[in-house]
Parts: sequence; C-alpha cells; structure tokens
Amino acid sequence: MLVSWVGCRAEVPAKPLPLRVHVIVAGDADQEWNQGGAAIEQLLKETFGAVTTSARVHTAREKLSALEAAGRHELEVVLCFGSGFERPVQAVAPRFPRTAFVLDHGDFLGPNVARIEFLFGGAAYLGGVVAAVVGGSIVGIVGPGSGPGMGDIEAGFEQGFRCRYPWGRVELTAGAGGIETLPDAGVKIALWSVGSPNPGVLAVAEASGVRLVTIGRSRQVFSSNMVIAAIIADVPEAIRRIVADVVDDTFTGKVYAFDLGSGVVDLRLHPSLAEIEELDDALDQARDAVNAGMVEVESLGL
Repeated sequence: MLVSWVGCRAEVPAKPLPLRVHVIVAGDADQEWNQGGAAIEQLLKETFGAVTTSARVHTAREKLSALEAAGRHELEVVLCFGSGFERPVQAVAPRFPRTAFVLDHGDFLGPNVARIEFLFGGAAYLGGVVAAVVGGSIVGIVGPGSGPGMGDIEAGFEQGFRCRYPWGRVELTAGAGGIETLPDAGVKIALWSVGSPNPGVLAVAEASGVRLVTIGRSRQVFSSNMVIAAIIADVPEAIRRIVADVVDDTFTGKVYAFDLGSGVVDLRLHPSLAEIEELDDALDQARDAVNAGMVEVESLGL
C-alpha cells in the first residue's frame, strides 16, 4: 500500500516582501542633500529592512513621470523633497491609494498624502538665550530682508534674547554684507536666519568678528568656529517616524509637525560652549519653559 505525503506537508509561508521606499529629490534641493539622503536611506534600511531607491528630477514633467512610475510599481512610500511636487502629487496620489506620499513643501494633503514640517521657533528661542548669555545686551538678526512680519525663527530668537534682556537692543540687517555693519553697533553675536551659511558668509563673519547662531544640519554646522550654535532638524529620524506609521498601517494624510519637544528639532552648541555652567542653567530653564507651553513664539517683527 502506497501512502502519499504530498498533501500532508505543511505549507511554507511566503517570505514577506521588504518595505520599498522611493526618494525623489527636486533639482532645487541644496547640495548638502546627497549626504542627508544617504543618511535617511541607511536608517530606513537598518530599522525596517527597507529597500530604497532614489532619483533627482528637475522639470515638472520629470516629477510627474517619477511619481507615476513609483505608483505603478506599487511602492509603499514615496518621499518628495524640494519644491514643485504639490501639483504632480495632487494628480497622481488618488490613482495609487495604497502608496504613501510624503512632501516637505506645499500645502496639499490627501488621504494618502502627508507633509512634514519643522517648527523651529522653540529652538530659535534657545538660540536667543545663548546670544544673550554669551554676547550681552545687544544682538543682531541677519535675514534676507529682516523687519516687520519676521518669521518664527527670528521671532523666537528675539523672544529668547529678551527673556534675559527685556530692554536689550536688536540690530536688524540683511545679507552677508549686513554682517559687516554689526560690530559698529556693538553686536558680537547675530542670528543668520537665511539657512545654513556658505563659506563666503562665514568668511565675512570671521573678518568682522561676529559669531553666528545659524540653521543647518548637525554634521556641517560647526565646520567654522564662527558658528556658536545651530538650529537643526534630525530629518532621518522624522522620516523614520513617518515610515513607522506606514509599517504599522496607521499612516494618514496629515501634517507631521516636529517641534523642540519632539526631540527631532533642537539647538546644537559649539563644543567650546559646553563647559559654561551659566549657559547650561539658562538653557535648561528655557527648554523647560518652551516644552511646558509657557513660551509662545509669535511672528511679531521688531
């Protein structure tokens, strides 16, 4: 008597496919992106075992084509960095409801479209505290066109400064050339609110003797001793948290906003300031006040 075991074998469960993430970067993204994008891809691989691909696009047609290709390949997550993605995503996302699209620019949201936003006001408040403790009762703000209607970064910096010097003086100027005018006004420390400073800006600051609080990525900001503190966002960690929602099937179209209390946005000090006890105490008090909701950063102008 022959017995067949074929029908009695336990089925071997199919191995789940790895999470697939596609990163699309617009041509206007800054040159630091190559390093930042690599860090994102590495973290997603380590955390989720994700398979990542990336592409850089320039024209609206290239953006639309890249988004459509990602949808057709049923990729789980599509990250779009840079401007100009809003309208192409608005056209493509409804056709691929199982793909999560994440933007870092624009206002559009949808059932499967989210936007990432970094709220820098609280970290800028800490930067103002640093400027007050280290630089005294006069500080500067250097922007593309500082004045009434300043954004949250400038307003937060001013409020942090004034928590120590309520009647202190804030000198406003614009552009790298404006830095040269600050020493005559008694400014030792200024906020550079235009973004991460380039070598030309740092050279002007060094020649003028003005140290800066800036915005930038943590790996680049302290390449010069002229930067005493930097407002930073841990972009890979923010993306990891969003992708975790996709993995957990809790992703939905919304604004993923990260502030000082999230641990994603923070102020990083130059190592030379690490041993100033007065500064440590002042920053601890300021951080507690911001995270407790006792500080509301408002874009008030000066």
